[in-house]
Amino acid sequence: MPKIIGEIRDGITGAILQARVQVLDPSGENIAPADAMWKVGPGEPFFYSDGQFSLDTKRGYHRVLVERGTEFTPWQATIEVGGSWDFSLDIQLERWSDLPNRGWHPGNTHIHYDEKESDPDRRLAYDSRVEDLRMTAVSILKRWDLDYATNKYPPGMLTEYTDTHHYVQSGEETRHNHDPFKIGYGHVMLLNIHNQVEPISRGLLVDQFDPDYPPLSHACDQANDQGGLVIWCHNGQGMEAPVAAALGKISISWRRDQRNT
Repeated sequence: MPKIIGEIRDGITGAILQARVQVLDPSGENIAPADAMWKVGPGEPFFYSDGQFSLDTKRGYHRVLVERGTEFTPWQATIEVGGSWDFSLDIQLERWSDLPNRGWHPGNTHIHYDEKESDPDRRLAYDSRVEDLRMTAVSILKRWDLDYATNKYPPGMLTEYTDTHHYVQSGEETRHNHDPFKIGYGHVMLLNIHNQVEPISRGLLVDQFDPDYPPLSHACDQANDQGGLVIWCHNGQGMEAPVAAALGKISISWRRDQRNT
């Protein structure tokens, strides 16, 4: 059985790059190494690569697509694999933009792995690198009795995933609302905290008996007392966010017209 063997490098520095890879076989099926981790979420399916991959396939034409973050031009090619030899790919990813050189650095402050995630450690190690993120934050979350996989990480910097070029931390999303995108105090992301802020959620996000108290401003105060960063995320519906902003309790407000006011 022939193999496709690929190596992914930075087109300028020659450094090995982690990336998302999609390989379609002659029948249009997605194929990957046996131990590959697949991307979760909407859009095209990809597997994660450390920069080198090898997968079994069959004879015929294949389409290969490689992506990394938002500042590298996607690489794609159609290749023909023979029936008795391996096909080697030397993949060079080129930047179309270099915002870090201008003082802007990519990051994602709002990541949760749900109860279906079976290997959060491996996924977190990939996410910050494959997406080319200088700053990555997962967060503790309370929603009924769901056991979110990222709730296992303690607040603060996660040293196992942090290096010179990647800062990874665990924060908290403190929340209140009746139903998704319906009336409620809102959802607030707490970053750069050292201790968990209680309660994580209040009201119906916990159960039908949990009180709608305390307001989220109390959580903002606890985070600010730790030197934390307070981001009003969504689900505000105009109830508490304007008051908290007027009182100087929040650092950033993330506006989405369909969610916030």
